[in-house]
Amino acid sequence: MLPEPVKRFCALKLTICAVPLTACGTNPPKPPAASLQLPPPPSLSTPLPSEPYSTTAAPRMQEWSKKLMGTQVMFEPTEMPGQ
Repeated sequence: MLPEPVKRFCALKLTICAVPLTACGTNPPKPPAASLQLPPPPSLSTPLPSEPYSTTAAPRMQEWSKKLMGTQVMFEPTEMPGQ
């Protein structure tokens, strides 16, 4: 048979270990009741653009790419830190 202080210590230790486990047993949040709906398709009376998007976007992307490649990424500092 264990002495009384050892029994109290074991009971306290088990209680301390059990408290965090009960916090993990919470219910997960419920998903929203209704799922998101897609917007309605455009009406047939909506006019189509005169040029397709890809035709107008391609030159813009090429111009942006040239600008991006032309930028100086790294440079030599005029003064070295710590010197």
